[in-house]
Amino acid sequence: MQKTLSDNAVFNHFRHLRLIEKLLIQGLILSAILVGTEAWLNSVTVSFMLYLPPIGFAFLMAAKYFIQPIVLGTVNIVIINSLYNTKGWQVGFWLNGIFLLLAFTTLNLILQVTFGLPFLPTIAVIDLLLSFPFGCIAKFSNGGWKKPID
Repeated sequence: MQKTLSDNAVFNHFRHLRLIEKLLIQGLILSAILVGTEAWLNSVTVSFMLYLPPIGFAFLMAAKYFIQPIVLGTVNIVIINSLYNTKGWQVGFWLNGIFLLLAFTTLNLILQVTFGLPFLPTIAVIDLLLSFPFGCIAKFSNGGWKKPID
């Protein structure tokens, strides 16, 4: 009688929440990850650029547009499978993550260019306040399916 992770009482509690609450939780988790990662990458950009500028720039771009989308897509798929009791995924990890990252980056770029707002703390707070729409985007970017995988 091995107890699996899906039999956990915490996951069962989250699965019985309303759809609005699930989308808000998913959006908050992903927004917090994106805001934290963006703040960290903004703080270490100079360090990346000082390390042999072409190589440092390549490392920064690899971290931002290759590693981060894979991690973000994986976290999104785990959240979807945990909250909605689905299995599998419809879109690859990187494609799912790059879609979410581009939506997040586009919003931030529009706010920075149009209104001249700094990322910390203004845009970070706006991103966290818009976590519900971001949760909707994240949920419907990769829905999974209910049937078991063979």
